[in-house]
Amino acid sequence: MNKQGRFTAVLLSGVILCGIGTGCAADGSKTAKADYTWSNVAIGGGGYVTGMEYNPKEEGLVYARTDIGGLYRRKKDTDWEPLTDFLGADEWGYIGIESMATDPVEPNRVYFAGGTYMSDDAALFASDDYGETWTRFDAPFSCGGNQSGRGCGERMCVNPNNNKEVWFGSRDSGLWKTTDYGKNWEEVTSFPEKGDYKQESNSIGILWVTFDPTSGDMYVGVAMTDGTCIYKSTDGGDSWTALAANAAGMYPLHAAFSNSGKLYLAYSDNCGPNLSPTAGAVYVYDTQSDSFTDITPDLNDGRQGGFGGISVDARNPDTVVVSTLGWWSDNGDNLYYTTDGGDSWSGLFNLNTKENHYQMDTAQAEWLDWGRGENQAKTGWWVADVNINPFNSDEVMYGTGATIYSTQNMTKIGTEPVTIAFDAYGLEETAVFKMLAPPSKDDSPQLYSIMGDLTGFAHKDVTQCPDDAHFMKNGKPTDLDVAFQNPNTAVYLSEEKTTTINFTQDGGATWETVKHKPDPAIGGQVAMSADGSSTIWVPNSISGKPYVTTDLGKTWYYVEGLGFNAKIAADRVNPKVFYATCDGLFYVSRDGGVTFESTGQMVADSAEPVAVFGQEGNVWISSSTMIMYTEDGGESFQTVKTLPTVDSIGFGKGKEEDSYPVIYAEGDDGENGYGIYRSEDKGKSWIRINDEQHKFGNLNPKYITGDSNVYGRVYFCTDGRGIVMGDIAS
Repeated sequence: MNKQGRFTAVLLSGVILCGIGTGCAADGSKTAKADYTWSNVAIGGGGYVTGMEYNPKEEGLVYARTDIGGLYRRKKDTDWEPLTDFLGADEWGYIGIESMATDPVEPNRVYFAGGTYMSDDAALFASDDYGETWTRFDAPFSCGGNQSGRGCGERMCVNPNNNKEVWFGSRDSGLWKTTDYGKNWEEVTSFPEKGDYKQESNSIGILWVTFDPTSGDMYVGVAMTDGTCIYKSTDGGDSWTALAANAAGMYPLHAAFSNSGKLYLAYSDNCGPNLSPTAGAVYVYDTQSDSFTDITPDLNDGRQGGFGGISVDARNPDTVVVSTLGWWSDNGDNLYYTTDGGDSWSGLFNLNTKENHYQMDTAQAEWLDWGRGENQAKTGWWVADVNINPFNSDEVMYGTGATIYSTQNMTKIGTEPVTIAFDAYGLEETAVFKMLAPPSKDDSPQLYSIMGDLTGFAHKDVTQCPDDAHFMKNGKPTDLDVAFQNPNTAVYLSEEKTTTINFTQDGGATWETVKHKPDPAIGGQVAMSADGSSTIWVPNSISGKPYVTTDLGKTWYYVEGLGFNAKIAADRVNPKVFYATCDGLFYVSRDGGVTFESTGQMVADSAEPVAVFGQEGNVWISSSTMIMYTEDGGESFQTVKTLPTVDSIGFGKGKEEDSYPVIYAEGDDGENGYGIYRSEDKGKSWIRINDEQHKFGNLNPKYITGDSNVYGRVYFCTDGRGIVMGDIAS
């Protein structure tokens, strides 16, 4: 990267964000040929929400940043809306949000710093229309939106006394500012430190930037190992004075000013979150007396770890809330609340006395209880940021490693249980591996899915967050399949030794783990026959020799006729038929997967077979530069040349009952750019159905499928934006 001391904005005039809504295109962009409405399969988060920020002027306006899922906005009485879906795979590095700032003077202005890893490029983005359109500034420094210390902040801040000024504290290149709403940026060379603390080999650098509302003085926190972590400027950043090192061996992860001019600080002995803090403190700095006071909550409640987020009530300068960070208790992290500036505190719970002063409301996302029972969800973990709504003192919002929660009655703590409710409606951040939408039968799920961190779900309704009963929660999954003629029967694999192979016969309400597997290997690939009577497992091992079971894993047999690490698929109609590609040849089994024979047809080594539901003998194969398909079980193939680049194909319900299924693909037709394509004539022609404003970050792993029950509906995987669902616009 070019490490210069000044850089200028690059206008992205075509970057128009429509959020969740009908596809639209900017002038000059490559236009989709089909109007689609884009949304998500509802899960309810599923990833780390690293920070939130309310706008102090416009009621209801709040932003949330994530480590791999981009930036979100919520306005009054609306759900969260994604603001960074215009970023595609070539710009995926910007989707890890390092910091953000909402303008306290002109609420329509918002900024963010994007850069997932310090090894990649970073950029600053500015918007004057609430994030609907953006201007990008290619930064000469690095960001670490998904690295150590990503919950610190905010590193970015708008000067409330001159909102043309926006300041940003980098990890490795000091302090930067713009004085023209971001048209030009320059390094603040007067700032004396860049930060010398590293965690997990990552520079932490500047932690936060803030302004004293009473004097206009500026304060900057920086990660310094000698404890000299806070600097003050009284002349707009021309000169700086270090405050006394008040908490040796600790770092002020967050800071919040009261409207009376007191600076509240949350400290930990490291910057989290992956490396859990082991100690922490809370201080208040009096700007008038230039003195620190230790106000650390001491309730003899069994507290461990450090402190993450801190917030002051805009309506009461003595009301403060602070979160623990790294307290892996049975309850989760704690929130402490004071109304007297820290002289006394109340906590949500006390482990030593077994007192709980809160209740969880996860009725709209039941899986968040992780099997603990109804409304027994933990308060959350990795709570690095906490915010009091400036217009509603009862609402304290915070992000966790899995979702967003908000309190509904925080001011009543100590007199009645504080209700902590799920509050991530519209925000989806899972990294998804695969999903299947089989034909509906006997109240079967609409969609099965597997993903990182959460394992997977069986959705009875894709518009509603799943209940706990349909939450898989056993290990990191590698593959999934469903019996398309018996869709309440399914199987998934994981990388856990004790839960490698898992079957359901009740639509995912319960899963039975195979206790005696035929191979010590884990993960791999799986294919289930159309009626669920037989299942083939190809383990993830050096040998990769496949096995077959006809009794849901009680007994296993070697599959004959296939080499190592074959790619397999089941015919979606005939339960006796399976397909495979191996060593450049196409294979068929007609005895339930016990034996395979080559048809003599050659395929690419990377080819993966995808069977077509409702069409016996129909298999499509994609291999990055070629699509082939057979309608006679592999005896002959036809080549599709109309989509020269293709990474994944899938099938959905046709327009008419007797129509051939619609084909969906991730690829490039050579004219309309890389995107999501649809064909209704067996690949003779394609239309791109997403546009340049809906690219959804990194579409990885490459997997796409249609819905067997809904014409026009498509699902595809993302690495941090959940399961994206597209429907033809009405």
